Amino acid sequence: MVQPVIGRERERAALRDAVRDVASGGSALVIDGEAGIGKSSLVADLLEYAKTRDVRAITTTGTLAESAEPYAALHMLLYPLRGGIVDLPAPQRRALDVAFGVATGIQPSPLLAGLAALTLLSDAAAGRPLLVVAEDLHWMDASSEWAIRMMARRVGEDPVVIVMTTRDTDMVETPGIRRLHLGPLDESAADELLDGISGAPTGQARRDLVLRAEGNPLALHELGRSAAVVDRIRERPVVGRVEQEFAARYTELDQSVRLAILAVALSGGTSAEEAARVAARAIGRFPSPDWTEQASASSLLEWVPPRAIRFRHPLVQSAVLLVTSPSERTAVLRSLVLEHQDDPARTIWWRAELATGHDDPLADEIVALGDGRTAMSDPFVASRAYERAAELTSDVARRVERRIVAAELAGLSGRTSEAALLVQRARDEAPRGLLAARAAWVAETLPTGRTGLAVGDLGPALHAVSDMQAAGGIEHATDALLHLAAIAWDHTAEADPGDPMLVVVEALSLPEDDPRALLLAARTEPVARGDRVRDLALAAAPAAHDEASAWLLGYALNLVGDIDTARVLLDRALASMRARGELRTFPQALMGTSMTTYLSGDVARARVLAEQAASLGRDLGDAGFSAAARCGLAWFDALEGEYPDAERIAGGTEAGAQVLRSSAMRATLLGATGSAHLLAGRAADALEPLRRLFDPDDDAYNPSFAVLTSHDYVDAALESGNRTAAEQRLADLEQLHARWHAPMVRAALDHARTALLPDDELEAAWATLQHERWPIPYLQARALLRLGRRLRRGNRSATARAVLHAALDLFESMPAPTWEERTRDALRATGERMPTDGQRSIELLTPQELRVCTLAAQGLSNRAIGEHLFVSPRTVGAHLYAAFQKLGVSSRQQLPAVLAPASGGVTAPTASRARPTHATD
Repeated sequence: MVQPVIGRERERAALRDAVRDVASGGSALVIDGEAGIGKSSLVADLLEYAKTRDVRAITTTGTLAESAEPYAALHMLLYPLRGGIVDLPAPQRRALDVAFGVATGIQPSPLLAGLAALTLLSDAAAGRPLLVVAEDLHWMDASSEWAIRMMARRVGEDPVVIVMTTRDTDMVETPGIRRLHLGPLDESAADELLDGISGAPTGQARRDLVLRAEGNPLALHELGRSAAVVDRIRERPVVGRVEQEFAARYTELDQSVRLAILAVALSGGTSAEEAARVAARAIGRFPSPDWTEQASASSLLEWVPPRAIRFRHPLVQSAVLLVTSPSERTAVLRSLVLEHQDDPARTIWWRAELATGHDDPLADEIVALGDGRTAMSDPFVASRAYERAAELTSDVARRVERRIVAAELAGLSGRTSEAALLVQRARDEAPRGLLAARAAWVAETLPTGRTGLAVGDLGPALHAVSDMQAAGGIEHATDALLHLAAIAWDHTAEADPGDPMLVVVEALSLPEDDPRALLLAARTEPVARGDRVRDLALAAAPAAHDEASAWLLGYALNLVGDIDTARVLLDRALASMRARGELRTFPQALMGTSMTTYLSGDVARARVLAEQAASLGRDLGDAGFSAAARCGLAWFDALEGEYPDAERIAGGTEAGAQVLRSSAMRATLLGATGSAHLLAGRAADALEPLRRLFDPDDDAYNPSFAVLTSHDYVDAALESGNRTAAEQRLADLEQLHARWHAPMVRAALDHARTALLPDDELEAAWATLQHERWPIPYLQARALLRLGRRLRRGNRSATARAVLHAALDLFESMPAPTWEERTRDALRATGERMPTDGQRSIELLTPQELRVCTLAAQGLSNRAIGEHLFVSPRTVGAHLYAAFQKLGVSSRQQLPAVLAPASGGVTAPTASRARPTHATD
């Protein structure tokens, strides 16, 4: 029978409201608070309520014993839905089959497993709403926790409520997940709880108990049951007092019973019979047949039908482990190893704990475990494995090597302090040469806040790379330098880190056409070597079918200002990373592809990619990268006239603030500010932030962003009456283009030349422009808009209208709504009648709705679109339904025609808007 919930009316109502309203949309909540504060009681009450609402419930619980087992908790959660796995898209089906041991292979990343689980939940909820309960996240295996949190952020459109519990009260607030923090019960609620306990103290003894229990329900319940409560309570934190009470009950039992209970604590999943055998092997005699009843009477264990046993509360397990003597623990561990001697995978951590001194065979076995966890993107367990393997390794060089790997993996899992300790131990013991250099590199790349990278100085990291190269570690040095090249954009305060990097790059002596060499050349010398890099990368592009080559070549082309081929290659790499659920490079690839996609003219998709990057940043808990992604979104917001808010973008974190001090992020914010000024009619104010980007003496100098924002600077200069500044910018671009023939530079140059044409050359310019396709459509549209306005002011309205319609077509194809409206205003000024009663229907779509419709128009199913955008199929259906209403269509087959760029004018909604019938498939 479920115990009544006392003193939690607000939280109980919030949870019940979510379940009651689940049919109208999903939600996610996390209940946090210290041990014994009442999280499980709220969940039990909610599960009973769900039954009355015909809401199906599935549950899982993190356990200490299974915290190192990948996907253990997710497997438990999805087991009741396993019949639906066969209907998942092939990559998702394969991911869950491997994760749950149905098929062999490399364990999937949490990203891919989480997406598969999300689709499975969405499918199941289509028939009956779901309540998903995930208790004790703090003990859950890392892969399951990551996947569950990812799902929680994405169930808004599905009839699914996800409720999580955790003791972690310091967690960062997460958009899309409502936090319910449980504090202590007040005195009235504490009294009410004690009134329901037989034999609870009264009078002064009760007041003393309430005071010492500090509002913790478990403390009140357990200490209130004890006749000797006053004697047992010590001046300890309330959770410690409850543990002390459980420990006292445990120590009063017979040793054979204690060892059986200890077997349950250490194994995490044993039966009563097995626990008795383990105790007998450890002590030489079996516990009495009623040992489980004794443990139950002491409120330590409870039966779970039909034959399982478990601890009554997690604090019982921690109390047992705390009070157990080393000799008893060792005896039970040895017994467990013998009990499961045919299952070395299960006993590996027990054997690792029992090992004393060096044990190289066992160390090699643990390293193999670590390699497997690394392959499945589980750096937490992998780092633990390498750390323990290092301690068991006799050879100094191999021991240092394993500590270095452990430190790298610990850093990837967010355990920065532990990583710093591991790498320091490696540095203390490392022989001079390659291992010492590798240890120095890892130390420099950890986000401790005390490294050169933390303050934008690449020097120490480059020195470590140079030392690796000098010691013969060419591959290690190359991999490190590639990593540095990939992160330098948001780590260095220098716009062009080429000079210090160049020396190290040249020392590697890589073949000139090696994709790695091309990326490094593009990073270090984008202007001086940009043309050569572009030629070699374009020559290699047709054969770049694998993910690595596509990423390296696409990123290199992106850096040297190519657009079309860069986008093709980056899209190819991104699709492969997405299918694999890759996590280390994928977020960076999303950001790079977002900018290239914007330059190629697809602003809607570019924004969606940046939004996906921001979402992944939240999934990964990476405050710095999240800030970088929000900075990218601010670029797109500025196209609609919204000023960037640096404080909001930083997210209130030091990591976010540091990222915004990097050259690329400062340039992004300055460019966005200039663009917003221009749209606000403050052309003179736009000049200063944009000027800083191309002034070599300014600390905001950034040659690439200076090119990307030249159109805004030229337009702002002309609109503020400063033609001289615009002409100087044109001269600068001509000088740059003489050395760097990148399409990006050429587009900026063409815009400036068109903007500064004399009046008598405008019509001739249009005769040429109407047959051209610029590599950056947005710049071409801006050039046409200015050209059309000048023609209109010269009383050449007919030609002006043709030019402005061409500009409008380009803006609509992106889309860029604010610039579209400006172009329509210019058309009205020519005398053309343009509707003024609202936007085109396509402009009413959100970026995500537009992207979903675009993919649907290409023939993709809801499931395929969900895989592409990391949302559930039902969320796709909801976006399509909303879009159909806005577009005035009723089927997917109508989308290609509606989404095609209009020839000018407004696409009016149909008179009758029937309920869409093909939003789902």
